[in-house]
Amino acid sequence: MNAIEHVLLAVMAAGRGDTATALEQLSRAQRHARTTARRERQIVQIAALVIAKDAARAAGLTFEHTLEFPDDADLLAQVAGEAR
Repeated sequence: MNAIEHVLLAVMAAGRGDTATALEQLSRAQRHARTTARRERQIVQIAALVIAKDAARAAGLTFEHTLEFPDDADLLAQVAGEAR
């Protein structure tokens, strides 16, 4: 699995209220992201903010990320949407 797949599993778990699994998957995503492109590291950071319920910071970083990587808009919508 790559960092993005772990992020998606983390936000799905958070959306179900399964904090332990969300944090475990987020930790795995963070480990994988250490050696990946900045794009993936930012997505992992956005997911961490979403899971931590820091909506304002998540929204700001999502906005900046989408400006630079517009093709990630659907992915980021999924990351934010799953954790609600």
